[in-house]
Amino acid sequence: MDELALLKDMADRTPLPSETDLAPARARLTALTQASAAPPPVPRSRRRRLVVSGVTVVGLAAAITAVVSFGGLDPVGIAPPDADAVAFLHQAADAARKLPTTPPRPDQFVYTKSQTADGLRETWLSADGTHDGLIEQERELESGEVVLDSIPMPGCRHRQRKVLKGDQDTGLTEPCTPDAAYRADLPTDAAGMRKYLGQAADAKPKDLDTLVHFAFTETYVSPQTMVALFEVMADFPGLTIDEDATDLAGHPGIGLSWPQPADQDTVTLVFDPHTHAFLGMADQSAVLEHAIVDGAGQRP
Repeated sequence: MDELALLKDMADRTPLPSETDLAPARARLTALTQASAAPPPVPRSRRRRLVVSGVTVVGLAAAITAVVSFGGLDPVGIAPPDADAVAFLHQAADAARKLPTTPPRPDQFVYTKSQTADGLRETWLSADGTHDGLIEQERELESGEVVLDSIPMPGCRHRQRKVLKGDQDTGLTEPCTPDAAYRADLPTDAAGMRKYLGQAADAKPKDLDTLVHFAFTETYVSPQTMVALFEVMADFPGLTIDEDATDLAGHPGIGLSWPQPADQDTVTLVFDPHTHAFLGMADQSAVLEHAIVDGAGQRP
């Protein structure tokens, strides 16, 4: 899961990246290669932890390529949302309203440590998408040995990104749009969120899927935007709640699910039952730590 160097484009309120725009980043993330050297240590100055109480504004998907699908916005043929699910989402929105707004600076990174089905994963994603980030992912070999893949994430500067072969610079570049880990241009009220999602009448499902995926991946989303998203989700048909859900690490929580296309497995977001903080995805991931740091490779 990079970022928002669309800080120079932020004033334009550009739409979320399309599947085509995301393809290069997905290809880099899935092409895991063994690192020949660990990243140099980064000074531990001026780092800030994100607030963990209340609704966590940095989430995690099992993998960057995971797709969270609402299956469309048309309620025809879908049962109304479960009343308990609606109540929980409104409670989550209330909790998010109490959180301080602590966005990263453009030159900082959103750090996330998580448990995935493949092993531990750490990401340092550029807040504005222009700085070089890093992903470290454990991987088990057929022999049972666990290795650590270190994946450089070149930033997108002046709409050009370095092309790597493994972790080596090829000297080539490719056109790009910054993948920002912080989207300051997202709506911060429910009415604005609904309008934002409805801007493209023929792409409502894609817009909603992409936004939900962004909000619950390795990113920073402002509390105000999370409030708006929770309120919009509360109106979506087919929502169900599971009071006995657990994340991949076994932490108990409240599971929130919704209808999926027939060819996709059910996705369940798991939240803390008391603080409403996002814990991870059932059977897929668990958030262990997240923070704002000053450099790729720096830990809180």
